[in-house]
Amino acid sequence: MKVFSFSQLFQLFSAQHVSPETLAFRVSWKRTLLDLLVLALSGAMLTLSFPGMDIPGLQWISVIPLIALCRPVTVRRAFAYGMVWGYFWNLTATFFLREIHWAIPFAFGAVLGVFYAFWSMLIPVFCRNLLYPAEIRARGSAAVAEYRLFRVRDEFLTVFGLAAWWVLLEWLRSWIFTGFPWGLIGISLWRNLNLIQIAEYTGIYGLCFLIVLMNLALCFGGLRIVSGFVVKSRFLRPCPLYAALLLIALSSAFGAHAMLKYTRLYRNDDHVRYFSVGIVQPDLSQRRFGGMDSIREALQVCTSLTEKLIAEDTVVKQLSPIPVGGKSSRPSPESMPLELIIWPETAVPSAYYNGGDFPEEYRATVRSLTKKAGIPFLIGTLTYGNIKSSTDYEMFNSALLLKPLASRPLTLEADFVDKYDKIHLVPFGEFIPLNNTFPIIGELTGMGRNLTRGKAFRPVDIAPGIHAGIQICYEDVFAYVDRALVRNGANLLLVITNDAWYPASTEPVQHYANSILRSVETRLPMIRCGNSNYSVVIDAVGRTVDAASRSYDDTAGQVHLDPGRQISTHAKFVVPVLNDSEYRPTFYVVYGNLFVALLGIVFTFAVIEIILRQREYTRLCLNPPA
Repeated sequence: MKVFSFSQLFQLFSAQHVSPETLAFRVSWKRTLLDLLVLALSGAMLTLSFPGMDIPGLQWISVIPLIALCRPVTVRRAFAYGMVWGYFWNLTATFFLREIHWAIPFAFGAVLGVFYAFWSMLIPVFCRNLLYPAEIRARGSAAVAEYRLFRVRDEFLTVFGLAAWWVLLEWLRSWIFTGFPWGLIGISLWRNLNLIQIAEYTGIYGLCFLIVLMNLALCFGGLRIVSGFVVKSRFLRPCPLYAALLLIALSSAFGAHAMLKYTRLYRNDDHVRYFSVGIVQPDLSQRRFGGMDSIREALQVCTSLTEKLIAEDTVVKQLSPIPVGGKSSRPSPESMPLELIIWPETAVPSAYYNGGDFPEEYRATVRSLTKKAGIPFLIGTLTYGNIKSSTDYEMFNSALLLKPLASRPLTLEADFVDKYDKIHLVPFGEFIPLNNTFPIIGELTGMGRNLTRGKAFRPVDIAPGIHAGIQICYEDVFAYVDRALVRNGANLLLVITNDAWYPASTEPVQHYANSILRSVETRLPMIRCGNSNYSVVIDAVGRTVDAASRSYDDTAGQVHLDPGRQISTHAKFVVPVLNDSEYRPTFYVVYGNLFVALLGIVFTFAVIEIILRQREYTRLCLNPPA
């Protein structure tokens, strides 16, 4: 049997009975197809490092193929390459949205892919103008191909400028058209507790910067090393790679120190007050469009779980009474009476203060439970305001704080204490953009309602000394919400959510991962009450220290947390909360995205340098030296 070499096989496959022109076309077409395949695979590969997949290390290399392929091409082709890479990344990263409608992730992939197309289109611009001096470019392509003595300053400006450009685009993505910060590349580091501590200063954008900087440094450093072997030139140190590794090492060292610092702070009994709270996780299917039977079932499930909490709390009060607010030494969950019971967002899909038979039954049931427990309840429900007519009124997605009723005549809102109205609403889910101007948008894409935005980021005093910064649904994905709540006095973050829309995807764990970053950014503990899973306590350094779903290892005598398990359950959490005099708002809370602004300066400086060098190149081309 005759054995063909690779080159012979290539000739047999591509060159038989074709003209040179056709052969050149085929080679070019196949090369482009191969490029697109590599881009699609590397974009999808990045998703494998995200919550739910959690394959470590992929985020540090997944952008390299895009950088390498865009470096030598035209701006137009680089834009197309970035669009392909960004499309397949965001298609796979948001594929959980198929549970709402099969077409949504494909649309999201296209819309979000545009941001990364704009990023990649500047790769050849930066490389040509910053890495190659104008006099080398003016000599022609041969001189450019032979030039490898890149100046260290130019390499740093290229790598840091492109990393800054990425962060600026992700920051833009986070707020433009109401924003979608879900799935930023930095969230892939959510399990790396040491590294994520820099979010206290930079927010999630510091993590995004580190990841993209490392991809750029690895790509350019690798190309420099390989080209040195190919042309047998002297070894040139990949200085940007050294710098990226140093930044990551320093960030990790800072993180280890910060974790130790805040762990000690929250374990100092003189600085904290212990807060005991009961969580109801009913694990109800999405039943917003269900009938009255499904609504009554939801109320029954929540009632049953709450009665179990109350019964357990009654035993605690009888056996080991402890004053509300904890004691001088660290208490155990078993020894503290409950101070509050929390239900998740719209667990019972009915407005609590509405008219009609069921809302009256709903109120009677909850009021009976609060009276039996003797403590307030926090529930998620719809509320109304500024009612002008049956068709003109405000409707809010709210968290209601309800008190036990005394023995006196009832009014509609007799148990009302306070509430928080959700401010950042879900487009097309809770409100229809431009619906008044173009009603057809609501008819085609809406979910049958237009909620009203809340008026203020105001913490709710849920217990003595406990000022809860409440977030509803996916508000905890938006860092500005937490910052506003903390600046207004919150000393505890509290999320009530309902991810029942996504029973068979990675959406709940991705949502939960965002919550972890919010605790690190603010250095506040978070209580999370979910409908089906991820009802947890997250501490100020991003560790999950308790969860509603637990398993017990009798052999080892240990309790294992299993926050992602979908289960109908209840739990009791005891959370240390800093006294008002002890908490100091973090740099990120006070100054916000100052880090992004600094990167904007870096990017602007790089652009100015490109403009100046392009002018010099044009001058040399028009007036070549003698």
